[in-house]
Amino acid sequence: AFPLVQTVLCSLGQLAADVDLYHAPGLLDYILVCAQTPHGGLRDKPGKGRDYYHTCYSLSGLAIAASAHSLEGVPREWIEGVRLVNPVFNVVNEQVETALRHFGQRNTAKAQ
Repeated sequence: AFPLVQTVLCSLGQLAADVDLYHAPGLLDYILVCAQTPHGGLRDKPGKGRDYYHTCYSLSGLAIAASAHSLEGVPREWIEGVRLVNPVFNVVNEQVETALRHFGQRNTAKAQ
C-alpha cells in the first residue's frame, strides 16, 4: 500500500517525489536476513514456518523496497535482478502490460 499512498500524496503536493514513506533498507534487511528459511520460502517472523502467503507478500515487499529512492548501505547483490511489481495486481509490470494488451484486443474484437 505504501507506493499507492506515496503516489497519491505526491500528486497532491503533500510529499516530495524523492521521499519514501518507509525505510527500504530496513525492509530489505528484514526480508533477506530474518524472513528467509534455510529450505526456501519466506516466513512471517523467525520461529514461524514458511508458507505461500508470506512468501508472496515478502517478495512483493522486496520488489517495492528495491525500487525505493534511498538505498544507502544496501548491498547491490541484494537487489540485482529484482523487478518492480505492480502494487495493484502483484505481478511484474511487464506481465500486467501484456495482459492488458491481450484482453484489450479481445474486448475490441468482440465489440466488432
